[in-house]
Amino acid sequence: MNRTDLTLIIVSAIVIALVLGWSARWLFDRLNRVPHGEAGGDPILAAEGAQAAAEAELSRIRLEFASEYNQLKAELEGAMDTLRFVRQKSDEQESELERLRGKE
Repeated sequence: MNRTDLTLIIVSAIVIALVLGWSARWLFDRLNRVPHGEAGGDPILAAEGAQAAAEAELSRIRLEFASEYNQLKAELEGAMDTLRFVRQKSDEQESELERLRGKE
């Protein structure tokens, strides 16, 4: 057996192995394939369901942030009212102090 014969035998063995492997994989896939209707349904319906879930989550988050915003706004308004009251009291105290100093 010369070099050419050995090369042809090796190449033939590789080609036969590839064909047998491809055939075995094809047969395995055919036997184990899930029918189209049972594979999870229509991808468009699945996408629409995911979109609806995302929109519901977004609206929940928006409501949560709106509630938190309104709460913070009310707290800020209360703090500003308190600050305004304290400034008025401070001004009254300062004027009272100036009046008392003026009498001395």
